Amino acid sequence: MKISTNSESSGRYHSNWLNMMFPRLKLARNLLTDDGVIFLSIDENEIENLKKLCNEIFGEENFIGCAGRITKKSNNKGDFWSPNFDYILTYAKNVNLTPQFSGGANVENYKLIEQEGPRKGEKYQLVRLYMSTIRNRNPEQRFWIDCPDGSKIIPPGSTFPPERPNLGDGIWRWSRKTFEENKDKIVVKRVKSSNLLDENKNPAKWNVYTKTYLNDVLENSSAKPNSFIENHINQIGSHELNKLNIPFDYSKPTSLIKYLMEVSKFKEGIILDFFSGSASTADAVLQYNNEDKNNRKFIMVQIPEEIDEKSKAFKEGFYNICEIGKERIRRAGDKILEESNNKDLDIGFKVFKLDSSNLEKWDPDYNNLQQSLTIDNIKEGRTNEDLVYEIMLKYGIDLTYPIEQIDNIYSIGFGALIICLDNNITKDITNQILKLTNNSSTSRVVFKDSGFKSDADKTNIKEILKTNNIDEFITI
Repeated sequence: MKISTNSESSGRYHSNWLNMMFPRLKLARNLLTDDGVIFLSIDENEIENLKKLCNEIFGEENFIGCAGRITKKSNNKGDFWSPNFDYILTYAKNVNLTPQFSGGANVENYKLIEQEGPRKGEKYQLVRLYMSTIRNRNPEQRFWIDCPDGSKIIPPGSTFPPERPNLGDGIWRWSRKTFEENKDKIVVKRVKSSNLLDENKNPAKWNVYTKTYLNDVLENSSAKPNSFIENHINQIGSHELNKLNIPFDYSKPTSLIKYLMEVSKFKEGIILDFFSGSASTADAVLQYNNEDKNNRKFIMVQIPEEIDEKSKAFKEGFYNICEIGKERIRRAGDKILEESNNKDLDIGFKVFKLDSSNLEKWDPDYNNLQQSLTIDNIKEGRTNEDLVYEIMLKYGIDLTYPIEQIDNIYSIGFGALIICLDNNITKDITNQILKLTNNSSTSRVVFKDSGFKSDADKTNIKEILKTNNIDEFITI
């Protein structure tokens, strides 16, 4: 892949940029699910061209909106204005199938973590059950609550159960029925001062709180997010990398990515970042999965742009931006596990490099056709692992499927696909293959065409597999 600088003085600056963006956006649209959404972060230089391009590819009717994001609190650059915000263009694959945006909860308030029970590990905050601003005369909202020391407490007021409260007497936010049905969300805490009363009408030593779980707030929120996004400035992204001891600037803050996942209700599936840079998106996905216990996946795509040799990152061994992204995912995953102790969080990932096929194009010598038929057509320097993943890609098999290796035989997806890359194989190999496909309803087997000891062995293997209901016998 050619990497070059698009100079503004070239005369084709905008054309080059559009030529670079068009195929990526076209592919992005094809990869989106029917209810999928794409967010494009862009500054003012190409916003107009990008919108025209997206209208062409996604359709004007699928334009969801354009949000502004504060990127810097202060900036002294620019000829006239000092730019301190950029744009987030948002398009849907099909706006009629896309869930409405909602949320934007202040997640910073949810600092407590449930320690036990079915909601163990979830974030929550405590909210007082008595609020002086709530007023009515409903007797079902003014009742005594038992404290751990055996005393009882009630909001301030001049009447007491079973007498109906006067307007102005304190009442709970919840009715007695709701209180009884949600006792697992009730916390009664001893406090230094309380505006509640005890049975002797003296200030109580306790207060009552309800647990409000962050996931419930996100799930039930119907408020539309504001299209002017604050509190996610770029400086946060730099601080995040510093905490991981990675010396690199120009990183998007993970809080922004999490915010976009939250408001678009992205709870499962794959998030794809075509310009992944230092892998902020992957970091954000791991954090968000840890917070709400979902299992989103990510694909990061990045050209291996070289790092400035004078930079601190280069001196620490990061020679291109992909190396920074990979190391960030490793360190971020370890940090989340260490801080959360969440043993169920999946922080694993695989790294692939774009390359040509592992198979040589067949170019027979017509004067010696027999020899051409027996030549090994696998390129020099390619490993069995390279071949296995190429075959998985060509079959459209998820690259995250488990791969079991026995010698040079690979079982993918618990026997759904078997790849045998051994040499000089005879019909004896079939026993091993049939064991691997034992628990799979459909199976196909791929061999190296040059891997059979003889033509007779090749024929026998094919027939033995066929009699065991494996019809897909493929050679490469």
